[in-house]
Amino acid sequence: MNAIIAMGRTWPAVAALLLLAFGCVVAMEKDKFPYATVGVSCAPWDGPAVDLHFSGSPLKCGQGDVIQLTISFWRDLPLHADQTFSLDVKSNWGGASYCKGEQQPCERATSGSIHIESFSQEKGAKGSYELEFPKLGRVSGSFQANWCKMRVVCR
Repeated sequence: MNAIIAMGRTWPAVAALLLLAFGCVVAMEKDKFPYATVGVSCAPWDGPAVDLHFSGSPLKCGQGDVIQLTISFWRDLPLHADQTFSLDVKSNWGGASYCKGEQQPCERATSGSIHIESFSQEKGAKGSYELEFPKLGRVSGSFQANWCKMRVVCR
C-alpha cells in the first residue's frame, strides 16, 4: 500500500520536471540566434545598406563568422531609434534571410517585423524581431548588436 501512495506522490513531481524541461527548450528556441552584430553593407543595386547578422555562436566581425540570419535595410536609412519595419511580399526597405550552414540558396522571410529600439554607428543596435519563414517557421527574439567597424565599397 505504501508503494502506491509513494507513486502517487512521485507522478506530480515527474510531471512538474517534464513541464520545466519543456519550458526551457521553448525558451532556448525563442532566442535561437543569441549573438548579433550590425554594420554597413551594400544593397542589391550596390547602394548603401545596413545589415544585422545573427548567429548561434559568437560573432567577431570577421570572415570566420558563421552568420545564420541576416536582416538587411536598404531604404529608410539612416537607421535611428524607435523605428519599426513590417515585412511582407511588397516590402522594399530590405529583407531577411536564413542560411543553414553552407547550404544555398538561403531561405527568405515572407512576413514579420523588426523593431529598432536604439541605434548608433559607434555602439550598435538594440531591438527585437519576429520573422516567418516558409520552412524554418517562426523565429523571434531580442538583440543587442555590437557595431562592426568595416570599410565597405559598393560599386
